[in-house]
Amino acid sequence: MKFLNDFWNKIKQPNWWMLVIFYVVFAGLISATLALVIINPKQSVIHYILYALSAVLLAYFVYTIVFLAPKIRDVTIKLLRKNKFTNRLLDSYGYRTMIFSLISFAINIAYVVLQAVLGIIERSWWYISLAAYFLVLSLLKGCVFYSKFKHDTEISQAKTYRNCGILFVFLTVAFSGIVLLIYTSNMYFEYAGLMIYVVATYTFYNAVMSIINFVKVRDHNNLYVRSIRNINLASSLVSIVVLQVAMFQAFAPESNRSIANALTGGAMSLAILVVGAIMIATANKKIKLLENKNDTK
Repeated sequence: MKFLNDFWNKIKQPNWWMLVIFYVVFAGLISATLALVIINPKQSVIHYILYALSAVLLAYFVYTIVFLAPKIRDVTIKLLRKNKFTNRLLDSYGYRTMIFSLISFAINIAYVVLQAVLGIIERSWWYISLAAYFLVLSLLKGCVFYSKFKHDTEISQAKTYRNCGILFVFLTVAFSGIVLLIYTSNMYFEYAGLMIYVVATYTFYNAVMSIINFVKVRDHNNLYVRSIRNINLASSLVSIVVLQVAMFQAFAPESNRSIANALTGGAMSLAILVVGAIMIATANKKIKLLENKNDTK
C-alpha cells in the first residue's frame, strides 16, 4: 500500500528525470501509433491498444505542462529581471505595448508588400485596395511611433490621438468603397489549400485580442498606447471582412454572398467610424484641458 502511495505521489509531482523519461516514451508512442496507421490503415487490436495508451499519456502530458507552468514562469521571470530591457518590459504595460507593436509593424509592412505584389501579378483591384488600406494603417502606426520617440509630451499624445481619429473617419469612407466594390462586382479571393483554416484561426484570435486590449486601455493615461490599440482594432475588423469573403468562396461558392459581405463590411465600417469619432472628441477635450492649464501658469 505504501508503495502505491509513493508511486501516486511521484505521478502527481514528478521530478525532472521522470519527466524526461515520460516525454521520450510519449514521443515514441505517438510516433509508433502514426507509423502503424500509415503502414497498416486497417484497424486491429494493436491499433486500439495504442490509441488507448496515447489517450492516457496525452492526458498526463497536459497535466505535466500545467504542473510545470508555474515553475517555468518563475524561472523565466527571474531570468528576465536580470536584464534592464526585459525588466522594463515586465513592469511597464505601455512600454511593452510599444515594443511589441514595433514588431507587428514590421510584419504589417511585409503583409502590405505581399498584397501589393499579388495585386500587380494577378491584376486584382481587390488585393491592391487591401494593400492600400493596410498600408495607411501601417503608416499611421509608424507616425505614432515617430511622435512617441520624437516628442512624447501630453499635448503631442493628444494631437496624435486626434489625427488617428480623423484618419479613421477618412478610412471609413475608403473602406466603404471597398465594401461597395465587393457588393456590386461580387468580388472574392481564396486561399490555397488548408491556408483558410490557418488564416481563420489567426484572424479570430487577433480580433478577440484586439477587442480585449481596446477595452483594457480605454482609460489608459498614455494616448500613444491607446492609439496603437485602436489601430490594431481597425485592422482586425477589416481582416474579419476579408476572411468572410474568402470563407464564402471556399465553403459556399454558389451562395448569394454579396449582401452578407456588404452587411458585415458596413458594420465594421460603422465600428471604425465610431472609434474615430470617440478618439477625436477625447483628444479635443484633452487638448483643451492642457491649453487651459498652460494659460493659467
